[in-house]
Amino acid sequence: MSQARAAATPAEAAARIRCTWWQPFRVPFRAPFVTSGGTIEAREGLIVGIETDSGLVGLGEASPLPHYNGGSVLETASALATLAVSIASLSPMEACERDRALPGISRGSAAAARCGVETALAGLAAQAAGVPLAAWLADQAGLPAEAVADRIPVNATIDASEPAAAAFEAARLVRAGFGTLKIKAGLGDDADVQRVAAVRAAAGPNVTLRIDANGAWTQAQARDLLPRFAVFGVALCEQPTPAAGPSAIATLAAVRRASPIPIAADESCRTVEDLQAIIDAGAADAVVIKPMASGLREAAAMTALAREAGLPVIVTTMFDTGAGTAAAMHLAALAGQPPLACGLATLALLADDLVAGIPRVSRGCLRLTAHAGLGVRLDERALSRYASGPRGEI
Repeated sequence: MSQARAAATPAEAAARIRCTWWQPFRVPFRAPFVTSGGTIEAREGLIVGIETDSGLVGLGEASPLPHYNGGSVLETASALATLAVSIASLSPMEACERDRALPGISRGSAAAARCGVETALAGLAAQAAGVPLAAWLADQAGLPAEAVADRIPVNATIDASEPAAAAFEAARLVRAGFGTLKIKAGLGDDADVQRVAAVRAAAGPNVTLRIDANGAWTQAQARDLLPRFAVFGVALCEQPTPAAGPSAIATLAAVRRASPIPIAADESCRTVEDLQAIIDAGAADAVVIKPMASGLREAAAMTALAREAGLPVIVTTMFDTGAGTAAAMHLAALAGQPPLACGLATLALLADDLVAGIPRVSRGCLRLTAHAGLGVRLDERALSRYASGPRGEI
């Protein structure tokens, strides 16, 4: 990935944070999206902007997903106000190094708020350095420039509950060039198997299939179901069993030991400590990392730890709009080689991105641009159209 320019101007290097603002939004899905946790009809969250006195603007997104990771837009806005006070008048680099403790804030809201602020700050620092966010993150992690990929394979997700509809979607996505398809499971044991069978028949033998149970199965269910999916050449199962509880990682490890299909930890893996416990227990063959569920800084540290442990990483959005998706794209560029298909093709599910300039998926891959920072611009008209409340600012 080429760099836009080599170094910050003196004014940019000395810049201080002038203000932090956040705008709540509600963007509908093009069609309701079905998961084992329920049906989602709209994505709600907040766009975050941090402006410096030198005229640079860093964008981020803070969008909790209540049924998935907890939290709420209202609580996240409160967390953003707390973080905005803590970084006022600092330089972006000074602010990047600040502790972002949020006592009394739920995990989902705190992670989303940190993701929004950390993305905006890192984007500002990368702009000042004249490099894309991925290159800046790599430098912070001590990775060489060649560790940053500019081509990232992505998977498409099928949520259709009926086999015929799932097969139709699979055929359409294969024609569009996707080489990896992920099928939502946990909607009923036999129904899940029938849907996977229909997708395999429609997609053909050369397409990689994954399933995602979102923790919907008991250990006994997982033991019984995974061999049935193996018949159809399923390459990976994400989070077969629940993530909550003191024995959750031990249960996941037991499922992995008995499974004919590789297992990925998703909801079980939200912090560096979670990931270390998964590594120590031998509980997963891969990990799913979501910046919106962990915060960008934590997600970057988790990605570095997974690389050190030789554990493949799948970076995924939480149906984020454009700013959150762009942050996930940059993190995915650090996931390692050869990269697994990442869950970054979710923007097409939403009625609007709220940004301009985001890379588009083509033939199942995306390429990051060489623009400095996050690489996207706010679409003010779209944000105004989908605004769901008053803008906050500190």
